Amino acid sequence: MDETYGRDVAATEGITTRGTAYPVLSIATRGRSAPPTRAALDAMVEADWYCALDVYARVVRKLDSIAD
Repeated sequence: MDETYGRDVAATEGITTRGTAYPVLSIATRGRSAPPTRAALDAMVEADWYCALDVYARVVRKLDSIAD
């Protein structure tokens, strides 16, 4: 779930959410290099995956920090 509203509702109800980008970040933190996972993220966006801009920016920053 990447909708800000849905995440807010889930937080209000105490429900932990994991968005579509979670597997990409999970793979990156398990030793895969960030550039291929960044390419996968960008391919998802190009295939019309909807992601709120702020969520996309956070994921990209996280991937960049893993690459450093």
